[in-house]
Amino acid sequence: MYFDFGIVVCPDETEIIDREQRTFYHQLTPVQMVEYIEMDVQLELMDRLERKARGEAEHKRKLANNFLWKMACLCGFCG
Repeated sequence: MYFDFGIVVCPDETEIIDREQRTFYHQLTPVQMVEYIEMDVQLELMDRLERKARGEAEHKRKLANNFLWKMACLCGFCG
């Protein structure tokens, strides 16, 4: 098993998440495993929010191109 990302520590002690890397469970210490699990949860939440925002933007785009919606706005039924 593995994580779909790697945490890279820079010389100035900053940490960068690299989604191109894979980190296998056996490579991690127990403390690192906890950090990776927490980061995995956070990345999943961020991905879910991004997909939701993309879906809402797509819905608004489709709605704006809808003829019936345009007619309703012209008649003053929408805001």
